Amino acid sequence: MKLRWLVAWFASFGLVASCSDDGNNPCVAGAQDCTGPETVPCQNATECPAGQVCDPLTGECSGGLPCSTHSDCGSAAFCDNGTCAPNNVGGPCDTHDNCLPGGLCADGTCSCGGALYGAENTPANVLVVLDRSDSMNDDIGGGTKWDIARQAIDDMLAAHGDSIHFGLMLYPGTNQSGTQGMTCGPGAVFVDPGPMTAGDITFFLSGADTTSFGTPTAEALEVLIDYPGLEDFERSNYVMLITDGQSTCADPVPVVTALRSEMPEIKTFVVGFGSGVDPNELNDMAQAGGTAQAQAPYYYQADDATSLAAAFGSIAGTVFSCSYTLSDTPPDPNQLYVYIDGNEVPQDPVDGWTYDPVTNQITFHGASCDMLSSGTASELVISYGCPLVEIN
Repeated sequence: MKLRWLVAWFASFGLVASCSDDGNNPCVAGAQDCTGPETVPCQNATECPAGQVCDPLTGECSGGLPCSTHSDCGSAAFCDNGTCAPNNVGGPCDTHDNCLPGGLCADGTCSCGGALYGAENTPANVLVVLDRSDSMNDDIGGGTKWDIARQAIDDMLAAHGDSIHFGLMLYPGTNQSGTQGMTCGPGAVFVDPGPMTAGDITFFLSGADTTSFGTPTAEALEVLIDYPGLEDFERSNYVMLITDGQSTCADPVPVVTALRSEMPEIKTFVVGFGSGVDPNELNDMAQAGGTAQAQAPYYYQADDATSLAAAFGSIAGTVFSCSYTLSDTPPDPNQLYVYIDGNEVPQDPVDGWTYDPVTNQITFHGASCDMLSSGTASELVISYGCPLVEIN
């Protein structure tokens, strides 16, 4: 609009464009002695008269420019059934250049002048705490509980090691072979939670063995209360306890409660393996740990290799992180707009998303989290400043 006003102002003072003597060539605005049709120099379609676009080859405004792709039409324009047309908010695009200045192209649609934020999934920390008391040598449906548990952990790591930060603790005993330690003594963390730890955990487990120091579950968990590997404010932190028997020393429930009260909180998943467990104790632990299932048993009970693998798979799916760290910090979180597969997701702590300014993370909840964790969602787009498509 401003450029068109200037052209009219120049014309009123007799400053017409100049072209060749035959009068058939187009004129450039601002030149003199021109008898041909006037053209306007430009950088994008917003600088051209209504209905015209900025020809990317000549840098001049043009009407009726033929095209086969959006890129043929220059900036702020698109190819409309073979002819270039000026673009607008909500118009089609292949790249950001097809949109209005400052606009963005997302999923083939031009937004208003905001910014697209990158978002990186933030994997949860999960410390696997494996009971290696002597009873783990008992057979249970096709092998010893010890061998089945180790294989199930290996399979879980292979399936989820890229999306979860796993670590490994064995108890009781303080060395790999289990020869060092004492009754009612804690175990040890042998692999800290972190990225790409599957190989280290698998290798360590392959050389590990059981012990004869009982089942001191409370003592093992107690050393995790101030354990740095689970004091990560940027991630969810979990203990995944696998045990085949009743605790032989102190009551583990208060310890699980204390872990849950940590800052940040540490939730505890409980897996009972075999018939030697105490269901009441494990139910209480699962409830105190914040991971109770909807109905009893509230912990995960496994009685063979198949059910143990199923329990591990269910837990891994539950802890899949629905938190995403943004590439930029929004000046005003109320100007964040979030889309899954082109559909806007509301800011809602039940089925939408929430933003944490401390961690600069968006966390999805309910149905939105389910879509991301199940893999059914194919695209996540986060826009700052305005919605992707203007709603009239």
